[in-house]
Amino acid sequence: MSAIPPPQRPIPPPPATCDSTRIVFRAKLLFFVICVALLLIESWQNWKAYSEQLRDADITISNMARALAQHGDDTLKAVDLVLASVVETVEAEGVTAQNKARLHKLLQARVKDLPQLAGLYMLDAAGNVIVDSQEPQFESNFSARVYFQHHRQFPERTPFIGPLVQNPSGAWRLSVSRRIDRADGSFDGVIVAGIDIAYFRNFYDSFDIGNDGLIVLGLNNGTLLVRRPFQERGIGFDMSRLPIFRNYVAKNHDGTHPTHSTIDGKDRLNAYRHFNQFPLFVAVAVANDEVLDGWIADAWRHAAALLFLIFLLGLLGNWLLKQIQRRHETEAQLRVARDDLDQLNQHLQNLALEDSLTGMANRRHFDIALNQEFSRALRNGDMLALILLDVDWFKQYNDLYGHPAGDECLRRIAALIKTIPQRVGDMAARYGGEEIVVLLPKTTLDAAAMIAERIRSSIAELDLHHAASPLTIVTVSAGVAVMLPTLQSEDADQLVEAADRALYIAKAKGRNCVARQDDVKLDIPYA
Repeated sequence: MSAIPPPQRPIPPPPATCDSTRIVFRAKLLFFVICVALLLIESWQNWKAYSEQLRDADITISNMARALAQHGDDTLKAVDLVLASVVETVEAEGVTAQNKARLHKLLQARVKDLPQLAGLYMLDAAGNVIVDSQEPQFESNFSARVYFQHHRQFPERTPFIGPLVQNPSGAWRLSVSRRIDRADGSFDGVIVAGIDIAYFRNFYDSFDIGNDGLIVLGLNNGTLLVRRPFQERGIGFDMSRLPIFRNYVAKNHDGTHPTHSTIDGKDRLNAYRHFNQFPLFVAVAVANDEVLDGWIADAWRHAAALLFLIFLLGLLGNWLLKQIQRRHETEAQLRVARDDLDQLNQHLQNLALEDSLTGMANRRHFDIALNQEFSRALRNGDMLALILLDVDWFKQYNDLYGHPAGDECLRRIAALIKTIPQRVGDMAARYGGEEIVVLLPKTTLDAAAMIAERIRSSIAELDLHHAASPLTIVTVSAGVAVMLPTLQSEDADQLVEAADRALYIAKAKGRNCVARQDDVKLDIPYA
């Protein structure tokens, strides 16, 4: 589509005199505005980096809690499978003097196979140990234990997680047990496995969660089993009355939340998750100051660089003010060189009106053409249409294939748009980044929408591969708007704003489509 030739405007000669005080004031005001703008931009960038850092930490600890919960489930499931296998063997063969030795070796082999197992014990209906994995075997009665009382009272065949037990050597054990039945279904004993709590502690020590991070493993009733960093006095601690357990862990299967520790004063980000098959949960916490450590260092570096830049701008501004004061001395010489500069400036202006990447008109050229066509349409009472195109998922395209490939993609799209049939006065321009505008004088909304659809479908037919797009190819979204300029119209920018709103509707519909100005009235939510 053709470009409107740049306007020929003579460059006025410099004034013979100027108000130096006013110029100095405006220069200082400009310096102040630039400094404030730089500070605002840097503040926004820091806030964005801060939010992304916390979001990444939230995702990381959520994934860690999920992984640790899955590990715990698998650990207990492996033990339960051993128990179920032994129960099946005993219920089928019974426990006799002839097979006790074989059962003893079987239990020893299972303990050796699973590092989390500290021991396996088979109890009869009276609670006496009849076979175990120890060497030598010992005789004892566990009828007072919680798991024995549970299985004797309830006929369920599901595994039971008992309370923590500390053996005579000081080691803590978590029991997993199953009921053994006689052929008639009556109670015949219990097979119980002792899981070494140190197994989980050693596993959790392999994770890097910072100096102030925490990993907690506990029962759903609030009993603390393992804490990293390890504290012997904490094993068996009742957490059920703590606000963090009562308000979060006890109410939800999983989640994340920030907390403030009343013990060490640390702000932490916490993630927790319950096991899927067993009544336990795991929680992971990382300290906010460690999560934000890199962000804080970057923020200080950026602040120092910004202050240095402002200092340089101050030096430059002071130098410019001195140059302004010398302006009167050079005006006479500038008049002599004015004619030569006029020709050079005109050449530079022509170059400035073309986008170097796509060969289209650039944003400046488009603004000039839009104002000219707006004035012409106002005089003649004609419609003025605008199509605003945006390449879908173009940032992901650049991230995946690199900026050179992204530039080539824009060139291909620009070349295609130039091949669309055009009239005198029609204009296509690169509006900015991956956005392209098509200005259509004397065009109705329906006709402009048809042209937009033709452009959209032609770009899709290019079949440019885009693996980061759900559509797998490069596509565009388009917003179409028209305006009948009147004396009451404020300016031509209203047409661009209307097309931009329509473009948002196209993106909200899922991209790779055309939305018209009148679609905005359908109350479709923006993307």
